[in-house]
Order: sequence, then structure tokens, then C-alpha cells
Amino acid sequence: MSMNMTIPKVIKVLQEQGTISDELDFAIFQYLLNKRGPGFTACQPKLVEIDGGMQAIQLYIDNTFVDKDNQIMGLGIVGTLFVDVESLQVVYCTPAEELEQNIKKLKNSGIDPQIRPHGKY
Repeated sequence: MSMNMTIPKVIKVLQEQGTISDELDFAIFQYLLNKRGPGFTACQPKLVEIDGGMQAIQLYIDNTFVDKDNQIMGLGIVGTLFVDVESLQVVYCTPAEELEQNIKKLKNSGIDPQIRPHGKY
């Protein structure tokens, strides 16, 4: 899988909100866990066309954790992930260093984590 290191340019949004299959949701969860580590949840899927004419699913990456009361909490959006609609391969994911920097920025800005719903996004 060739992964682009620069974030794709969204040419147009084809569908603002949507759902992804449980299988794709699980595959993306596994990808984030294996490639970026724990604490990341993909959310807010939308269908877009990116430069080069490819149709892709764009997802935001939320920094998430479970608190002492067993609530799923989210700090906020720290990155972006694009999945090719045809092959269902990840074509771009925010690099780990950038995710960490964005988490620090959110924490340093004094943002309080918010409760996230159970289940998909």
C-alpha cells in the first residue's frame, strides 16, 4: 500500500455525512491501533473526491480514552484519515508525531475532554 505523506486536497464533498460498515469501522480501528497506538477513534465519515479524482472516505481522528468512571471520553480532533473507496486501503493518515503534537496543543489549551457515545462515532 503506498501511503501519501502529504494530506490529500479535497476537491469536493460528495456526501457530507454517512455511515461506514462495521467491518470497515473495525479495520480502521485496527489500523489506528497498530499504526498510531491506542487512544485514537475515527469519526465523522464523509465521502469526498480528492486530488487525482479518487473517491475517498474522509474521517477525523479523535483522541479518546476511558476515564475512571468507565466513560469513553474524547479530547478532540487531532488528525485526519482518508480511505480509498475502491480498495478500502488507507491512502493517508496523520503521522504519529503530528497526532502527539496536536494532543499536546489541545491539552495545553485547557480544553476539557467530553463524553463520547458508545458504538460507532
